[in-house]
Amino acid sequence: MGRKKDKETDTIKITNQEGIALATDPQPFDDGLAQLQAASDHLFDLAQHGSCQITAYHRDQVAFSVKIKLPIEGKIEDLITDLISQRQEVTSPPATDVSVANETEPDSVSEPVSTDSLAADTTPKRTRNRSHRTVAKKPKRTAIKLPSISLPKVSRSFLKHLITIAVLLIIAGGFLFGTKLVVDAYNAPPSYTSLIKKGDYLQAGKLYPNRRDDVRKTLTDQSNVKQLAKFQRIYPKAETLFDLAYLQHDYSKVIAMSNRVTLSQERQAKLAIVYVHTKQFDAAELINEQLKSKTLSEVIALGYVRQKDFDKAQKINDKLKDSTISQAIEVGKKYAAGIDAFNKIASDPKQPADKRQQAKQTVKTFEHALSTLGESNNSNS
Repeated sequence: MGRKKDKETDTIKITNQEGIALATDPQPFDDGLAQLQAASDHLFDLAQHGSCQITAYHRDQVAFSVKIKLPIEGKIEDLITDLISQRQEVTSPPATDVSVANETEPDSVSEPVSTDSLAADTTPKRTRNRSHRTVAKKPKRTAIKLPSISLPKVSRSFLKHLITIAVLLIIAGGFLFGTKLVVDAYNAPPSYTSLIKKGDYLQAGKLYPNRRDDVRKTLTDQSNVKQLAKFQRIYPKAETLFDLAYLQHDYSKVIAMSNRVTLSQERQAKLAIVYVHTKQFDAAELINEQLKSKTLSEVIALGYVRQKDFDKAQKINDKLKDSTISQAIEVGKKYAAGIDAFNKIASDPKQPADKRQQAKQTVKTFEHALSTLGESNNSNS
């Protein structure tokens, strides 16, 4: 029949601590478990891990000593208290048995006390039964008996409990490993591609500083002025100011920024287009002598057409032999002739007032058509 647990004599010692900071001196069993549970819960909340060595004592004798990893799913008390409730107390044989044994078995070797990780059962059942048995005297032996080595006897309940503990520790270790994988996956930063797809450009620039130029190029190619301006405020760069000014048609700023940035071929083409819009055709042609861009040549030729400089436009098209430019030159000449004709009507005092007014409106219409000629065919202009 078992006896009640003497909790007042049970203590616990927590040593070899990693990731936690608890008292290492022996302390009452329940207090130690409470502190250990709190530390385990804290580590779980922080998604961190640790470990420690737990040594339990019963009446100043080691009940068991085991190393555990933290945090543990569930209550640590369910794991640890179960060890204490079914432990076996290793005791010395009663004095009466020792005296009889010494008289009758001078050559026998007493069983060693086990101090392994788990102590024996504390119930005195085996000791009581042993005290009532009689020990038969053995006849004296004349032959020399070699000393024998006896191993500590382990009860079936002890082995069952040891297996249970091993399974619990394996499960706990697997849980910790799985938790670490989940936490690592949860804490992993989102990929650059996923951030760009979501439109989280500022976060992409923060997490991937070496790819900020890629973000700038993406926003510029999308003509996303709003997001590019936000990105420029957080991660300023002169080249971005150049690109923003071009997208916003701030041509004077583009020209001003051109001597402060690295002019890639793409930015050189943009600068040439700006020169066309500001009627600086010679500067545009000078840039295109280096780029040798057919598209840019078309833009410059159309610029000449809009300025009624059809001879220079034709000179460029003599090399391009582009039917679209040829057509633009012909249409431009007609608009120019119409502008001249209706200007004469508008300024002729002999014409009725309403006819002069109508001629002025026609001149404005032709001038607008000529100034925008070819824009629908070339978005870069």
